[in-house]
Amino acid sequence: MIPLAHRYRPLRILCIEEDPVQRRLMEACLEVLDAEALFAPSAANAVWLFRRHPVDMVFMDLDWHSADELAAFEEMQAGHRGHRVPILAVTDNDCGWTEEEYREAGFAALYQKPVEPHRLFTKIDDLLREQHQPPLLVSPAMAVNAPHFA
Repeated sequence: MIPLAHRYRPLRILCIEEDPVQRRLMEACLEVLDAEALFAPSAANAVWLFRRHPVDMVFMDLDWHSADELAAFEEMQAGHRGHRVPILAVTDNDCGWTEEEYREAGFAALYQKPVEPHRLFTKIDDLLREQHQPPLLVSPAMAVNAPHFA
């Protein structure tokens, strides 16, 4: 069991992931954190959810195969009801961009696959701290004790 910091409500994360295996890994990680996850298999579904449900952050799987993904990114980047939401680029990084290049493109950060609980938990806490929000974990060292999913 990972000791979680006290939060007044669960963290709500919108995850855009079309691969069912990656989606299940992400879901398992977020369950450990008691986070509320909304999953969208496509950019169009993600925009629909984003408009209707306030979220704390977005995990966006990047393939950039369609104009829909770019349009979804731009709408989410603009924010939800005046509140900007950090968008984490989740990718295999086939394009070879650095984290700085993703940030310059408008993402809050880069998370390079594969999904590994301790790295994901640390990245979430880093994003929360950047947003001046309390972290999820009692201690960053706790991420190392995260369960592994095989």
